Amino acid sequence: MWAYAIVVFVVLLLGLFLGEWRPSRKKEILFLCLSSVVLIVFSALRATNVGIDYYQFYVPFFENVRSGGWSFLVSDANPYLTEFGFSLLTFLISLVTGNVFVYMAVIATIMIGLTAWVLYRDCSKPWIGMFIFVAFNFFGNTLSYIRQSLGIAIFLFAIHYIKEKRIVPYMLLVLLAATFHNSLLLMLPVYFLAQIAINRISLGVYGGITVLVLVFSWQIFNLVTQFVYQYYATDQNLYFMQGRDFMTGFIPVLAMVLMIAFQKLLLKKNPRNVVLMNIAMYAGIFFILTWKHFLFQRIGNIFFTAAILYVPELLTALQATGTEEEKQRRFLAGKGSWRNYGYVYGIIAMIILGLIYYFWFIQQNRINLLPFYTVFDEIQVSALRVQAITTTFLNTLVQTFG
Repeated sequence: MWAYAIVVFVVLLLGLFLGEWRPSRKKEILFLCLSSVVLIVFSALRATNVGIDYYQFYVPFFENVRSGGWSFLVSDANPYLTEFGFSLLTFLISLVTGNVFVYMAVIATIMIGLTAWVLYRDCSKPWIGMFIFVAFNFFGNTLSYIRQSLGIAIFLFAIHYIKEKRIVPYMLLVLLAATFHNSLLLMLPVYFLAQIAINRISLGVYGGITVLVLVFSWQIFNLVTQFVYQYYATDQNLYFMQGRDFMTGFIPVLAMVLMIAFQKLLLKKNPRNVVLMNIAMYAGIFFILTWKHFLFQRIGNIFFTAAILYVPELLTALQATGTEEEKQRRFLAGKGSWRNYGYVYGIIAMIILGLIYYFWFIQQNRINLLPFYTVFDEIQVSALRVQAITTTFLNTLVQTFG
């Protein structure tokens, strides 16, 4: 647990120092660079048993690609044949190295680097976005859900084009994201849905759909798995249909409620924030469904990861206007509207809730993030195994011929 504590507090302290105290664009760039390096190094140096999908799927896949080459890549033996972007990326890396830790370092650099780029370009407070990326456990997901995390990073980059109403680059980017994880194909209609104004009618429609899905979820599941995703209908994978506890959905649902509650401020700040409000609502809805069936979290995670954009936008919408000196003077003097305090209290609440959510998630250990071992621990364990095998072999020779 200590390793994860170090990561989140390093990002938080760097953010407060470089992003909140006398902020500037240069400081934001420095913060994004430093925090990205911390996350990439942490990801690259973890042992292969940190992240359940890492050692179950990605280590064997990399080894198969390395040994089988292009013929394996285009054969039916490739489990990710339909997700060819990921397959091709793995193949290209395997041409350079056979070391799985170098492979994972490159993957981490792409995921974290693209996230940092999105925060630099699109986030109103990059340090808050990066803190949320860690504290809301999106970074933790990158340690296991590697294909989907790559796809989500591309989707986050594409949100900019929904706000700009540029359909071609958005669709191309989502199609690219789907070559890393097929679930990203579901983001194609989001371009149109995210433009819909949030009002009583749209809220009523979404609320009604949510209730219907909750009531008829098993019937829908049985119908869909007759044609696609039969994998989830097998006995060993029906655990996806079990519900998650309340804490799992608390933060995304709370974020949805706050985004809707403060929609006037958000739209006043930027009318295009209707896109982020809709995405926050989709995340909340899917996590409400997660309370009945874990399967919905797979989709909910795509929308919820956009919290690195919409939570900072919400907090800055609460911020009073004026220069930094004027806002600080009014705050210290206790004058002005509640917005002089709303941003500060919002930051405090975000940090407290984020840390609680972060350590709760790590402690749940659903994706095998604990215990945390590094590559050096793994090398040491391997050396001990070799030593034990050698000792056993020598003892056998002595007993046989001695």
